Amino acid sequence: MATTDARSETVKADWLARLGSLVDDVQAWAGELGWDTRRTDKRMEDAEVGSYDAPALRLQRDFTRVLLEPIARSAPGAEGIVDLYLTPAYDDIASLYHYDGQWHLHYRHAGSSAVATIREVRSKPLSKRTLREVLEEMLT
Repeated sequence: MATTDARSETVKADWLARLGSLVDDVQAWAGELGWDTRRTDKRMEDAEVGSYDAPALRLQRDFTRVLLEPIARSAPGAEGIVDLYLTPAYDDIASLYHYDGQWHLHYRHAGSSAVATIREVRSKPLSKRTLREVLEEMLT
């Protein structure tokens, strides 16, 4: 039992470190792009690692509000899912999936072809530039 507990704690710690690094990056980039930010926590439940608090981030510029919210520690083909919502409607505008050692931004730009799920959209590695593209499109 102790080995399983130690493994669960390691898995959780790795996820929280990956997620914390993402929130740090997005907070820094958003600030450089003129967005106000505020960190918050989200209570998460995970069958493998139990309950824990995960970092999330609120962004605001003028009257546009966005929430970077962790969704799941793992999913088929991904080592983490985080959504980017336009609030207060909670319109899912983009999803971030961690795979191949980095975060990938899945975002359907205005005017692009419809897809069944956001995961089917051609992704781009997350960067300040790709985040700016998404955030600027939301402001228009």
